[in-house]
Amino acid sequence: MRTKYILSAFILILALQSVCAIGITPGRTTINFEPNLQKEVFFSVTNSEQKEMSVIFYIKGELKEAVLLSQDRAGFLSGESSKFFSYVVSLPGQFDRPGLHTAEIVAQEVPEGAEEEGTILGSTIAVVTQLYVYVPYPGKYLEFDVEVIEASPGQSTIFLIPMISRGNLGIKKVKTKIEIYSGETFIDEFELEETGVLAGERKELIGTWDTDVDVGRYNARIILNYDGEEKIIKKEFNIGEAKLEIELITVKNFQLGEIAKFNILVNNKMNQEVKDINVNMVLYGEERNVIADFRSANYDAPSLSKIEMVAYWDTEGIDKGVYDGKLILRYGSEKDEKNVKVEVTEDSIEVTGITGKVIVQKDGGFNLTTILVILIVILILGNILWFLVVKRLKRKKQ
Repeated sequence: MRTKYILSAFILILALQSVCAIGITPGRTTINFEPNLQKEVFFSVTNSEQKEMSVIFYIKGELKEAVLLSQDRAGFLSGESSKFFSYVVSLPGQFDRPGLHTAEIVAQEVPEGAEEEGTILGSTIAVVTQLYVYVPYPGKYLEFDVEVIEASPGQSTIFLIPMISRGNLGIKKVKTKIEIYSGETFIDEFELEETGVLAGERKELIGTWDTDVDVGRYNARIILNYDGEEKIIKKEFNIGEAKLEIELITVKNFQLGEIAKFNILVNNKMNQEVKDINVNMVLYGEERNVIADFRSANYDAPSLSKIEMVAYWDTEGIDKGVYDGKLILRYGSEKDEKNVKVEVTEDSIEVTGITGKVIVQKDGGFNLTTILVILIVILILGNILWFLVVKRLKRKKQ
């Protein structure tokens, strides 16, 4: 098993070195369609290791026949860090459909003696610069997207809305409205400043929402109206750290060899009910074999509430010691996994997370460790008192 891990790590290092050895820029060139357009496009290939190497070029994609490379092969000498190359795009008089048309210009490092593309499979790295050609839609056509910069309660959430007019006619007026929902419940709405967009023009709108709501998950409905057309995008976002969190695990009245009852306190920080929550703990022995795999039943947590979940572990046949493991909190399609260490004694269980934070609270009362600590403290105090008394008696005799 250890040999397998070492081999995997070695392969990963080689792959990372290959990735770093060759690069290409720009990542993409975008052209707005013009009938019979001919355009030369330049790109650069980087040799970050400045080593001697050979590179071949080839074209893939729908526009393969419309691209002519200036050369299909190049060599780098030791010490050369980059070189410029080019290709010529020759567009037809028209396309049979509007929208996006693409090609990929591929640069691939090859060993000496490899003459053609595809002769080396998986042993070298290929990098790509994309060619995007946008053919305008007839009339008015607006493409847009939404990015949300999430915030904490009391701060402003920012909505970035980049838009491009992909039609052959400009748009006089774009009206933008953003509606905010918690689940299906309407919370708020606001409008952005109206704007116009010329044919082929790109603009970016910015909207801010001053959040005075609970931590949780929200939905935005972004509605764009332009010259009689309407487009809608829905976007989910969080205010604060919207998640479930294990706050405390308590194990009471535990004796090794019996069934341990884990009381698990889970905090639902979200503004909506979460269903089908369960906690799973997996523990490993010295040989990484699974010695325990137990989980709670499924629970539902109301919004902004704490629930106590229960899981049971039969410790028959388990030895005292410290075990590696993982603690998995599952809810819906989400999963929160933490590495943990579990220390098992005759009458206690202690779990520490990867940060060392103790997340298991022992049962109250006196166990063997507590009694020993108290006895040691008593002995130390007794010795101090004895020393002070003896010292005072000696002074009196003098």
